[in-house]
Amino acid sequence: MRIEPDASAVSGGAVGGEPGGSAPCPRLQMLRDAWPWLRRLLTAGFIGLAVTLLVLQLRTLDADQLVSTLSRFPTRALAAGAAFSALSYVAYCGFDLLGRRYTRHRLKTRHVLALGFVSHAFALNLGAAGVGLRFRAYGRLGVKTGTVARLWLVCFVSNWLGFLVLAGLLLALQLGGAPFGAGTSPDLLQAIGCAFLGAALAYFALCGLSRVRSWTVFGQTLQLPSLRFALAQCALSVLQWALIAAGLFALLQQAVPFVTVLGVLLVCATALAVVDVPGGLGVTEAVFITLLGGQVAMAALVSALLVYRLVYYLAPLLLAGLAYLRLEMRPPSLAGRH
Repeated sequence: MRIEPDASAVSGGAVGGEPGGSAPCPRLQMLRDAWPWLRRLLTAGFIGLAVTLLVLQLRTLDADQLVSTLSRFPTRALAAGAAFSALSYVAYCGFDLLGRRYTRHRLKTRHVLALGFVSHAFALNLGAAGVGLRFRAYGRLGVKTGTVARLWLVCFVSNWLGFLVLAGLLLALQLGGAPFGAGTSPDLLQAIGCAFLGAALAYFALCGLSRVRSWTVFGQTLQLPSLRFALAQCALSVLQWALIAAGLFALLQQAVPFVTVLGVLLVCATALAVVDVPGGLGVTEAVFITLLGGQVAMAALVSALLVYRLVYYLAPLLLAGLAYLRLEMRPPSLAGRH
């Protein structure tokens, strides 16, 4: 979606409690004020739960066995995991190329791919701080803040569109085994899956059939992309999630079915969407160990997760840091101002 300032909201329209404007709802204002604290409490509670689960699951793990398993980690599995992780980054950088097509900024493809990689690596490891870095990095190459905001929105919608489709299919068709089935009503899971698929289909329908291509929300004018653009978003996102799961599947040495790994990955993504934990540190491990601890030997599972954190988080962050330092050493550019 494209966001542009609404002229009527900038000039001539009253805001908040000013004369001619409507006062904000007290309950809505209270909820808005309380949300940051609620989010912090939720995050702290989730981290505490994750730590507790990790301690309970890892207390039987023998340290010597873990070290031995890590030292004998298959080179082929490591190479495959690293390759799939790298390809998932390439797929994510494709979101930035879609964003360029949508916002029509004029940066070269190599710059867009580099900025997409740096932004994604920092956002994965640093959370909101990584999003801010995207704005600074694009700004140094001459892209205006409003354009970067629209580009980020394309990346955000693209990422979660693929999630909705994959999670919806897994839930609606009862695929994925234990991650979705343990102790939960199958009917409820199917209903959630259908809701996810319905949300994705609603987006496609809006993009393809809506006669109203723009409307104003909170003083901003939203414009819908074409159906073809929306389908490209979905295809690229599904590919990205599948590549991440393929990397984990390789690191787990095919100990569990691929669809199960994909299901656990999506559960983990859901948890990290609720709480703000940079890099998913502790949360990712807790989710995978809790859901797969009964299917994979603990030493092998923890070893795979440690290698996954290395190849998907830490190594890309190191490369992104070097690339960003090089960018900061360059003088700001005005060539891409748009």
